[in-house]
Amino acid sequence: MTHSFARRQALRGLAVAALASSSLLSAAHADTPAVLRVSAIPDEAPTELQRKFKPLGEYLSQATGMKVVFTPVSDYAAVVESLATKKLDLAWLGGFTYVQAKIRTNGTAIPIVQRAEDAVFTSKFITADPAIKTLADLKGKTFAFGAPSSTSGSLMPRFFLQQDGLNPEKDFKTVAYSGAHDATVAFVAAGKAEAGVLNTSVWDKLVESKKVDTSKVELVRNFVCEA
Repeated sequence: MTHSFARRQALRGLAVAALASSSLLSAAHADTPAVLRVSAIPDEAPTELQRKFKPLGEYLSQATGMKVVFTPVSDYAAVVESLATKKLDLAWLGGFTYVQAKIRTNGTAIPIVQRAEDAVFTSKFITADPAIKTLADLKGKTFAFGAPSSTSGSLMPRFFLQQDGLNPEKDFKTVAYSGAHDATVAFVAAGKAEAGVLNTSVWDKLVESKKVDTSKVELVRNFVCEA
């Protein structure tokens, strides 16, 4: 077995482990608190996270009879650490962050629910450069991932690129991390990166709400992987 093949197999195994638990609601073992502290990976703008949390918060409050508080975090790692140190009771995670939380909490982060749509995992590579038509055209270009611990914005796209024979650190001019899926679109639209990658559901939502000009920012390639 070659070194590159071993690395590819290891990455594949990690991706499957993450995808099997994609977008889970996880909880650390703790006594029932007076206030239920909930958070989520900051994969979109804070205002959007708050908007999406509102119906969930109302449901949890009715179901538990507890006061439910959404606690924003600065980055993906902060969610994992907050679960591990019991500063949070529930958190909405991606596949990769769930695996990290499982390890960081010595197995006490428990998956509760997974959305039906997360059984099929997708990432979209986008660009505002009309000369970029395929992944091979990304060589020598500036590129933006989402957050380093994002499953659909970093982990799996790196695997997809590797399958196409591309090493971001060696083949791209520069590699940046926008921090969130919608921020990646903003990076590409503003010319901060010539191409980028993000979660398909966020891209579709931005397109439907006309928050991205698809005459300027276009799809390069779509990847689908069944969990």
